[in-house]
Amino acid sequence: MESYLSNLFCAFVGALALAVLTTANPVALDVGSCQHATTVTATATIAPTASASTTSSLATASPGTPLSPKVLLIANTFEFGYLEEYNFTTVYTGDLFEQLLACTTDGTVCKLACGQELVSASQITSLLLIPGLDLRKTYIIVTGTGGVNPKYGTAGGAAISTFGIQWEWGNMFLGTDLPANFSGQYFSSYAQDAPFKYPFTVGTEVYKLNEALVDRFYSVGSKVTYEDVSEASQKLRTTYIYDAAKQAPFLARCDTVSAQTYWHGNVAGENVEYYSAVVTTGKARPCNTNQDDQGRLVALFLGAVHKKIDFGRISMIKAFSNFDRPPPQLTAYQSRFYVGEGATEPGLRNSWKTIVAVVDDVLDNWETIFEAGIKPNTYMGDLRERLGGTSDFGTTAGAAGGSVQGA
Repeated sequence: MESYLSNLFCAFVGALALAVLTTANPVALDVGSCQHATTVTATATIAPTASASTTSSLATASPGTPLSPKVLLIANTFEFGYLEEYNFTTVYTGDLFEQLLACTTDGTVCKLACGQELVSASQITSLLLIPGLDLRKTYIIVTGTGGVNPKYGTAGGAAISTFGIQWEWGNMFLGTDLPANFSGQYFSSYAQDAPFKYPFTVGTEVYKLNEALVDRFYSVGSKVTYEDVSEASQKLRTTYIYDAAKQAPFLARCDTVSAQTYWHGNVAGENVEYYSAVVTTGKARPCNTNQDDQGRLVALFLGAVHKKIDFGRISMIKAFSNFDRPPPQLTAYQSRFYVGEGATEPGLRNSWKTIVAVVDDVLDNWETIFEAGIKPNTYMGDLRERLGGTSDFGTTAGAAGGSVQGA
């Protein structure tokens, strides 16, 4: 409940702040060094209509009860408040497992209410130890919400991703501590002696999912009709210089970057893009900012190494609650705390529409396609090739220009 309330409060405050700025008489923000003030018209505030999942009316299965779901959804309690399509009736428990694992009566679809980043890694690890639980043929969909890079998507939309990138295994200098020859703040923990030189890695920096499964799910999910964001958010998106940002919500195909510390603004965003380009040798298209995914992927990947799950059946479909950087007329601070996360609700509803379509595809075509699995058409796994195969990223320096660390 605490997670639900805190997330709902953030979404509500973001929309309320934008509404206060733009109600009866449009307000021109004082943007300091920006060339133009911004005028945004009125918006409706977010109504806290989503309700947190509870276990009070759910039955609890006996310890060790066999369970082999076809689909497992992973999100936090707040985000599950926007999913209405499934009737989860039965709770499953196990030693060391304190999260909510609830399933439909027939055990076909389950949900795991999970925490964020490092906490989620321990929670998923304990999930894999539940007696009677068999996830070796289960399709696991990691979902939730986060910011969007306006180069690749728009607020209120969603993304399906091939790469999950860890954005905190590094070093950072700020303010006057930044060396004079550095063009940015963030660089590899094991510093390169030249820009774009591939750094030493520990193996958890990047995970690449089954690209053939991404192809399939993107084809299915992109046919879903999305709802639009508020009128004020629609007008705000037109002020971005990127074509993707100007569009109505849609399903993007781009990648997630996560960290314990949330970030916002052009400087941070460009640092993220640089780092993502370096560690994936230019393969990734970083678009979703969040505090969830890498902790979850670390545990899921470990489960795959020990044959508890099939890593080729994992997907990430995430909602976009806000832009990760401001439009030209706003500062990063104004964008983060005045505009806030006003697209949270439509973004979550839209991403769940995509996920429901994907789940329908899995269930409808289980015997003919999904039970046997979809064979990867490119390398799948981590930087260290622990699942076998030869990595097609992370071996040579192929990043685009824009060095974070000066020569």
